Amino acid sequence: MIRRSLPLCNKSKTNVAVPLDLQIEILRRLPSKSLVRFMLVCKSWQEIISSKSFIRLRSFFTQPLRFLLVFSDKDEQTGRLSFSFFSSSSLSSSSTSITTTFLSKIIFPLPRVWFPSYYVNGLMNMGEIICNPCTGRTAYLPKLDDNRDTTLGRFFGYDPINKQYKVLWVPPDLAGHATRRFNQYQVFTLGAKPNKWRFIDCGIPHTTSSKGLCIDGVVYYMARTDIGLTCLMKFVLNSEKFNIFARVSDETKALFSDFKSSKTLINYHGKVALAISHTTKPVPSIDLFLFEEGKQDYKAKSFNNLPPLNLRTKCVINHMGDIIFAPSYTRGEANIIYHDFEGASFKMKFDLDVNQDCFNEESYFVGYVESLVMI
Repeated sequence: MIRRSLPLCNKSKTNVAVPLDLQIEILRRLPSKSLVRFMLVCKSWQEIISSKSFIRLRSFFTQPLRFLLVFSDKDEQTGRLSFSFFSSSSLSSSSTSITTTFLSKIIFPLPRVWFPSYYVNGLMNMGEIICNPCTGRTAYLPKLDDNRDTTLGRFFGYDPINKQYKVLWVPPDLAGHATRRFNQYQVFTLGAKPNKWRFIDCGIPHTTSSKGLCIDGVVYYMARTDIGLTCLMKFVLNSEKFNIFARVSDETKALFSDFKSSKTLINYHGKVALAISHTTKPVPSIDLFLFEEGKQDYKAKSFNNLPPLNLRTKCVINHMGDIIFAPSYTRGEANIIYHDFEGASFKMKFDLDVNQDCFNEESYFVGYVESLVMI
């Protein structure tokens, strides 16, 4: 069988023919940071590395649990924010220090205030920007057709069927829009033509009351319908259909309305769970309420042997129920807490090459994987 081959890129006059499959195998083994640089070497390598088949090939290999760290810095003269991205070493409870690798840095063109940030499958949505932390490349979302605050009520997700990234916008209120509220929800598809937001129909008028969570092509978020029902909403990215996924129990509703506790939607072994942290009480505890489709949530687990820190749940990482927390607000050092099933806690300190004054749960994201998606 004759194998295809391409000239090996070099600056000499002599081209060395290297089989294409061997080039792909060599490139596949390299870290993403190196691949970004090699895309500039020659056109053939750029075509290989940016191809969907190559990106899919690299995604087949299991990667250890890592964090994406995002640190911001504000220029006092211009008010512009810059964001530096770091990836952590693999997570292990046997290690007390986590080393980090600098990935890239982006600068917002205009002064910005706080906005929710979402990391999904290698890309990140930060306000009006979608960026690839690995490559530092960015894409700006078009202006949304609404006069209200459009940075709130946004959710970012990935559709694995069509391999598309989408941003959903849910209007912040329903008042005064009775005639439009069924079709004022909007969706943006990254890379689609034309490059604009699309209005979509929603037969369940609602507003949001939490950040979102994307699992297997579905975006979930807490919501309140126009008839006063508190529920977990489900938005399927492929079909772009809304559904009420589960009802919220009275117990969860009461805890959710407590402003002293922190609330976070997490991936609990492939299912949606709401982690409610009671960290201001004398004995800190965290309750996990699990959601199942068409049913009412129920308390699946409680963590009571917690260290006396102001913690916010990030994820549950294995079948034993081991859980990872981040301080909601600290100064002077960047730590996370790994809490195992038997109640033992391990503090792990990030080894950073930057001057980080403030660290909180918005500074890092769980499950980071390198991606070469071109945006």
